[in-house]
Amino acid sequence: MTLIKYILALVFACLLFMHTNAKGKEIRFQKFTTSDGLHSNVVYSILQDSKGLIWLGTKEGLNRCDGYQIVNYPLPQVPFARIADQRINALIEDKDQNIWMATQIGVVFLNRETGKMKYYLMPYKVNKAQSLYVNDLAVSGSDEIWAGTRNGLFKFNREQDQFEQYKHFPFNSETVSYSKGERLINELCFDKNGHLWIGTAGNGITVLDIKKKKKQHFRRSRKRKEGELISNYVEDLFKDREGNMWIATAGGLNLFQDEDESFVTYRHSEGNKYCLSDNYITAINNDEKGNLWIGTKKGLNFFDRKEERFYNYQHHPLLKESISSNNILAVMSEKSGSFWVGTMQGINHFSPNNLPFELYQNIPKNKYSLPDNTLRTVVSDKLGNVWVGMMRDGISHFDPLKKEFKTAKVSEATKRKKKHKTVRTAYVDGKGQVFFGTDAGVLKYNARSKVFENFTAKGKLIFQKSVFEILEDDEGNYWFSELDKGIWKWNPQKGNVELLNKEKNDLTNQNVKVISQVTNGDIWVSCHMGGLCRLKRGESRFQSYRASNQKGSLSSNRVYDIFEDSKGSLWIATSNGLNLYNEKEDTFTSFDEKDGLPGNVVLSILEDEKNRLWLGTNKGLSCFDVEKKQFANFYQEDGLQGNIFEYKVACIDTSGQMYFGGNNGLNSFYPSHFKMNSFIPEAEFVSYSNSGESGDVLQQKVELYHTDQNLSVTVASMSYWEPEKNRIRYRISSLDTTWTLLPLGEHKIVIPELAIGEHQLEVLVSNNHMNWSSTPAVLMIVVNRNWKQYSWLLYLLVLASVLSAGALVYANRRKKEERKSIKAKVVTKKAAPASKKKEWEESIKILNQFMEEEKPYLDKRLTKSQLAIQLSWSEVQLSNTLRDGLQISFNDFINTYRVNEVKSRLQDPQNKDYTLLAIAEDCGFNSKTSFYRIFKKFTDLTPSEYLEKQEK
Repeated sequence: MTLIKYILALVFACLLFMHTNAKGKEIRFQKFTTSDGLHSNVVYSILQDSKGLIWLGTKEGLNRCDGYQIVNYPLPQVPFARIADQRINALIEDKDQNIWMATQIGVVFLNRETGKMKYYLMPYKVNKAQSLYVNDLAVSGSDEIWAGTRNGLFKFNREQDQFEQYKHFPFNSETVSYSKGERLINELCFDKNGHLWIGTAGNGITVLDIKKKKKQHFRRSRKRKEGELISNYVEDLFKDREGNMWIATAGGLNLFQDEDESFVTYRHSEGNKYCLSDNYITAINNDEKGNLWIGTKKGLNFFDRKEERFYNYQHHPLLKESISSNNILAVMSEKSGSFWVGTMQGINHFSPNNLPFELYQNIPKNKYSLPDNTLRTVVSDKLGNVWVGMMRDGISHFDPLKKEFKTAKVSEATKRKKKHKTVRTAYVDGKGQVFFGTDAGVLKYNARSKVFENFTAKGKLIFQKSVFEILEDDEGNYWFSELDKGIWKWNPQKGNVELLNKEKNDLTNQNVKVISQVTNGDIWVSCHMGGLCRLKRGESRFQSYRASNQKGSLSSNRVYDIFEDSKGSLWIATSNGLNLYNEKEDTFTSFDEKDGLPGNVVLSILEDEKNRLWLGTNKGLSCFDVEKKQFANFYQEDGLQGNIFEYKVACIDTSGQMYFGGNNGLNSFYPSHFKMNSFIPEAEFVSYSNSGESGDVLQQKVELYHTDQNLSVTVASMSYWEPEKNRIRYRISSLDTTWTLLPLGEHKIVIPELAIGEHQLEVLVSNNHMNWSSTPAVLMIVVNRNWKQYSWLLYLLVLASVLSAGALVYANRRKKEERKSIKAKVVTKKAAPASKKKEWEESIKILNQFMEEEKPYLDKRLTKSQLAIQLSWSEVQLSNTLRDGLQISFNDFINTYRVNEVKSRLQDPQNKDYTLLAIAEDCGFNSKTSFYRIFKKFTDLTPSEYLEKQEK
């Protein structure tokens, strides 16, 4: 039964995908509901203010979103006591950054400087409940506020601080009466000429020239003529990037033509999959290219202006990432390129520029699925076929067009077939021949018989162990690395074989994992945990490159890939970052997590047609724009097989499609479909909290008392394209010399205890692709003295003055009482360190755990600033923890670990062949003198005396 449900789900998914998106553009909708903090799942209006914050008008009140959390803004208790009255139909922002809300019973004004709200009632002379209803608001170029209601048009008079009825538009009063269709306004919008467009519920559109007090009507006649509105019931008015006016009606979509003042109509048509999904249009917005996103009663539509085609997105209960409801109420495009869609079932957020990943995994009882999720290599041949090597199931052939896998056959004559099932590497030579290295040697594909056969280089090579790498050089020689042997070099023309190894050719060890030839003919190889080796053309001995503490050295001896890009730059993937080789200086420059990599272990490298590098790492997939030094990172949540990728499981096929895999399947994607996010974000200080109070940050300033503890500031980057990937750096100018990078996903800065005075918190933010703000945002933190803390002292002074006028005898007794009181205060004050110590326990625990697990003390050049950065602490926090918490200096703290490490290694029998000085250097001591001095300081013994004592 479970299998049947699974198959049905797949069928429905495929049908929906084909129906909703003939173009194949996949959209993943992220949903927000009441469980995420919304007042209501019914969202009628959406606004992005000038700071970048998102405001949401719901059926039951106002919310604000900063990309990380949704905050509630309660409306004034009077007159909004009833939930039914709290519906917000429209939101606008004026030039002073204040927010205006249209509700069922009037207009609400939110002052952003003070955070206070004010309610405005429409000044009607007749008491009609429906007339209180405000449907829409608009702000003119001169900052005039206009309100469209069920009883006509109103303008806000700032001097009188009230709304006034606009007499040149239909309304009801004691002396005047108009039909509901004439006076009921649904939508307001200013066009590029400053004219106000008014959409009504039954009377079409009125365009007002406010300066000249002239108006023009556009209506559909009973028998509609060509070029007229499709319906007189207007649901939305929208001015696009080019100034065109679009009209959403109950009967279809209209585009206004300025030349002849006519309307182009777009409608749903049965049998046409490229048309609107429904004729009842509810909302309109556009993207950066001018294409439209259109809300209807039956789903969301994308309108490609060039192709004149509509693509539909609808809710499907079996697809978790489909839109949450087909009843669309609002659509808003924000500055960084993402979209917010209000529906009857919450907010839907999506980025149309997200890169879609295909995922291939093993599906039980499906013979065309990937046979085994544990991959070890992948390669594409010259015919466009993709070949996958697995850990247990041998070789599989993948057809990218059919998206089908087939297990490759191995010749019956092949010996050790079982060991051939464990694949280590793959290679396609200049002739298009496909080779696989396995635990039993090498297999070569016979295109005629369509089977893999054992390869022996015409009997010259009989492999006994695993083959981890294969290469054909520019002279036609073949290179094969065999476990524990080194490299076999075979010349097919001469028929001779040569073994290159450690003894004869200076390889760092016999286990070669990667072989690559660069443009100048040099051969670069990586040895297992042995760094890099380079064999220059015409030479017989390798030059080695090892990791060290020396500047410009290789960052790690674990090398997983060697890649020369299209510009001739040589890139090295290591377990400690990506390295760029400088031929002129013979040095390496490294990039790691601090620069934007998702993880420091880089396992594979590919290059796309835009010269960007794609990197498989231990914490996700990364696209590296080399020129801009900008990283875009992708994770399992984006559709990847997992966050850990395997080395050698990366290739590009003839169509430009890339493949990356790991231990949970294979991903494919087209890098040409991906565009880096060029939006430059700006930091916004959203809120703060401390032991005394919490609230929104107003006017870029926070004031607190020196007795307030645990101050934290919430920061948002105002970039909503995958906001969970945005990063934050900060420093406090009075304390820090370096920037602290918050962990991925963190947006709250915890401020250490500050001295009395003024301090500046400086913050830089990045978007999801590590594009950083150009200048830091600054928050002024003012720490005032809390005089209430000293109220007891003032009390004693007053009391002492009064008592001094009394009798001397009584004064003597009072002095004794004062001494007792002062003594009690001193005792209380002395007890403070015990309570203070509890505050340090958590920091000490984190510090000791980090030292034991990461062993940063092995770095000879470790400084306090570097350790603070590694801990994601400020330098002040580390100093306070050592001084007040552990009561030890930084140098003594580090040297304690180094001495203990030396003692531990001296007791290990495996280190008996190492000299004492070699062990000391490996443990972080930079000289023999300092080692002997420090060792004796901590043990009261010289290293020789300690060894002698241990041997006894």
